[in-house]
Amino acid sequence: MNVFNTIYEIRNTKYAKGAALLFTLMVMIVLTSVVGAYLGLVQCSTRSTGAQISDSQAIYLAEAGLQKAVWYLMRTTANGGKGENWTTTTVGTTESLGDGSYTMVVDRWDWALAANNSTASIYPKVEVVGFEAAKAIDDNNDTWWESADKPGTVKSGKHQEIIINFPYALTINKVRFLAPTIDNRPGDYTWAVSTDNVTYTKVSDETKGTDTMDETHEFAAVHNVNYLRLRVTKSGNSSSNVRVSTVEAIGSKITVTGTVDGNCRRIEETVAVDDAFEDEKAYDQIDWNEI
Repeated sequence: MNVFNTIYEIRNTKYAKGAALLFTLMVMIVLTSVVGAYLGLVQCSTRSTGAQISDSQAIYLAEAGLQKAVWYLMRTTANGGKGENWTTTTVGTTESLGDGSYTMVVDRWDWALAANNSTASIYPKVEVVGFEAAKAIDDNNDTWWESADKPGTVKSGKHQEIIINFPYALTINKVRFLAPTIDNRPGDYTWAVSTDNVTYTKVSDETKGTDTMDETHEFAAVHNVNYLRLRVTKSGNSSSNVRVSTVEAIGSKITVTGTVDGNCRRIEETVAVDDAFEDEKAYDQIDWNEI
């Protein structure tokens, strides 16, 4: 009996040791899995944090480039800038800053073009078939808008107007019109801007008689412009309808890419600048940013 008990105890001891070994192995597997998952999470979090830092650096670089481009446009070359007519190549101009760099691409831009999502309307609301208001913003100098009647005086209610509606608020300071003939060009006219197409602020008042077919006018920069109005009270020879081939709202479009550690961010701003008005306060608003 003692012999059998001894054998049984020996067998139970072996089984117990085997079970303990198996349990220890299972615990080690579980612990290894937990530690591996934790290390993977830490690694992923570290990578994510690094990417966020690079993203932030890239957007700050792009914003710095945007401000530098505006600074260049606002100042004449004599004052260290580039002047209002500054443009870059399609590749742009790259400058280094801190651990990265930014690339500025500056184009002269006509914001009144239909291709840039602007629309045109007229007053009185009578269109001549084939010579509608849209012809003045179609980027074709061989087509034109023609008024339905010759312009008289504002008092008689016979002034003729073409109104450009921009797709978003702009800062502008320079406008232009091109007429197909001297006789039909705007003679006496005003330029005005508005945010709501109800209340207008006059920015230029011209009495030209018969002058040139192509005229550009500059004025102090105006912010938050949604509408631009050309009101004509007299045509070139005073007895003709008004014809306008092109209406332009001239400014600069700035595209900036900031790059750091292979990450980049791009922002754009519409801005019209004139080196005759170098007051910082006139340009302290960002009218449109796209990120």
